[in-house]
Amino acid sequence: MNIVNRLAAIAVVALLPTAASAQSVNFRLAALPGNIQGCIAADPQFTRVHVFTMKDGEAEITAAGGVQLKMKLTRPNVYEGDYQLGSLHLHYIADLAATPPTLTVTERNLGCKWTAKKE
Repeated sequence: MNIVNRLAAIAVVALLPTAASAQSVNFRLAALPGNIQGCIAADPQFTRVHVFTMKDGEAEITAAGGVQLKMKLTRPNVYEGDYQLGSLHLHYIADLAATPPTLTVTERNLGCKWTAKKE
């Protein structure tokens, strides 16, 4: 084995623990100005930090107050999932391909929207 092959093997071995470990991104959502009163009431839930975590190929959003949502890959580096919060039916999109990464939450019935960029 020549020196180039040895260096390549060492580089791969060094990257393995990183690939297996969890990666997280913190987001703090803010309501869009046009949200109706019914959605504004939910703002305290969204001003808390939402954490997107990728571990072992599984994507998840968690936040204080009990939000725990498994997300599915829909496009390269874009994950989506739905969450019921009281009477609100929320659709989460984590776009890690954007620069900077973004998190968007829309309420499907009332049309309200919250957005965040990576903290």
